Amino acid sequence: MVPRPLATAVLLQLVCSVATLATPSASNEVQREVHNVDDTLDDGGGCQPPRHVHLSLGRTQNATHSSMTVSFSLSPACAVGETVGGAVRVGDHIIEGDAAYDVKSYNTSRSDHNHYFSDLYYHIEIDGLQPDREYSYECLLLQKKEEVSAQQYLRQDRSSEVINNDDNGNHIIMINNDDNDDHIIISSSGISTFHTPPALGQWPSHDRTIKFAVLGDLATRETSRETIRHLDDEHGIDCILLPGDLSYANNHHRIWDQWMDMMSERDFFSTLPTQVALGNHDLDTVHASEPIKIINESLEIGLAYENRFRMPQIRPAVRELASLNLFNRNGQPTDFIPYEYGNAYYSFTYGPSKHIVLSSYSSFREGSLQHDWLLSELKGVDRGLTPWLIVMLHCPLYTTFQTHHTELFTTEAQAILEPLFVEHTVNFVVAGHIHAYSRTHPVAFSKRNPRGPIHIIQGNGGRQANDLYYSDAAEEWVDVRDHSMYGYGTLELHNTTHAMWKWVKTGFNAEGEGGMNDQRFDPNLNLHDEVWVRNQLYVEEMGVDKTVELDL
Repeated sequence: MVPRPLATAVLLQLVCSVATLATPSASNEVQREVHNVDDTLDDGGGCQPPRHVHLSLGRTQNATHSSMTVSFSLSPACAVGETVGGAVRVGDHIIEGDAAYDVKSYNTSRSDHNHYFSDLYYHIEIDGLQPDREYSYECLLLQKKEEVSAQQYLRQDRSSEVINNDDNGNHIIMINNDDNDDHIIISSSGISTFHTPPALGQWPSHDRTIKFAVLGDLATRETSRETIRHLDDEHGIDCILLPGDLSYANNHHRIWDQWMDMMSERDFFSTLPTQVALGNHDLDTVHASEPIKIINESLEIGLAYENRFRMPQIRPAVRELASLNLFNRNGQPTDFIPYEYGNAYYSFTYGPSKHIVLSSYSSFREGSLQHDWLLSELKGVDRGLTPWLIVMLHCPLYTTFQTHHTELFTTEAQAILEPLFVEHTVNFVVAGHIHAYSRTHPVAFSKRNPRGPIHIIQGNGGRQANDLYYSDAAEEWVDVRDHSMYGYGTLELHNTTHAMWKWVKTGFNAEGEGGMNDQRFDPNLNLHDEVWVRNQLYVEEMGVDKTVELDL
């Protein structure tokens, strides 16, 4: 198919209803002019242009097609007095397929009457894209020419509401639309770009490698900003992996807004897919001394995490109220919580790599929903197509640090998940949770084993970097460890058999700035970690005996 210049796809979800858009014509193009409409945009706390634009991989990644989810938010004030809605316009090439709309919002109240009403979060999955192709796009605020009041909608209780969903939690419409005579463009997020992954099992064109960035436990501190500033300058990143504890809002939902503001200052947030895992601080529980909204001695968990992001879901989230008995006085979970599917656990492919994202806090015991799903995913992996198999979750299976050392989310993961990871030759297990950095040798059942996974803790993204070692002498399966410096990691897949892992240091605590627990360690500036990794799947083919450690 020959591409049309400035071909566009306009996706519209009205706050109160779904608009049916006209069939495109070759000569009709949506004008990029932004119309000023009185009283619609507000410099204060009212209606604003689309913000917090970010991407995640869609559910379709196969040999011929790809999909990308574009997420952004609009203030509820945009709906007052007129019918307006969000849209995404995708340019560059004609897109054939349909888009899944999901518009979410939530509100929450604390006993100190500190009420929070969230933005409207738009998650628009664009299907029918070509693999390994760059697309331009922009997020739009549209106003329907025929004004319809939305006051009644705004008066309703919108806690955890999903608007206009079908049985699968999505509203499906066709996206081949250039003409939009019924609506006026009020404002735009600005034009950005994304690049779709290579086709399933394929490598990028022009002999490019595939490079993932890994950073966990980020928060909104100055050290967090320094980390993402370095990341924004990193060349060649294709996808961002965040293994949990994103904002540390702890039920202060305006901190989530601040975290999204911080991330939106960097280009990678709107140009690269960001895949997230659930951390304990993403549950938005609070310390016992904090005022909190309690419903029959239960908490509503993961409101922001489930509403603000859209991962390639297996099924819509199933979240029940969580009993207070599941949390300690610090608000930290002590047992598995009632949170299944949604953004809790899912999988995706990126060219020759298969990624499984697990929830450390949803039950993974035998017979649980997550365990059954994981077994099915592992058995279904075709290592001929995806020779690299990567698992991401928040709590590490192997840790050389004191904090969280004996938590059941780690001890039971070793007992239940590690045998599966070893059996299916998982290459990397990346985690956060610990405010430090470590990388193991290939390990299986606490013994160095050339066919075992490499376990990485990258929990020094910005919140803190000062966890105590469990013992002065590192365990025999530890290759590199540090508890003094901030940073992120990059995993670069070069071919079927070789990858490179690199730890990128971004800063350290200055004297007198120990932060949490007032603890600081002098940084070892001579410590570096950049290592070639041989795919454990091919150890025998390389003539390496299983009992002999690979020379990394």
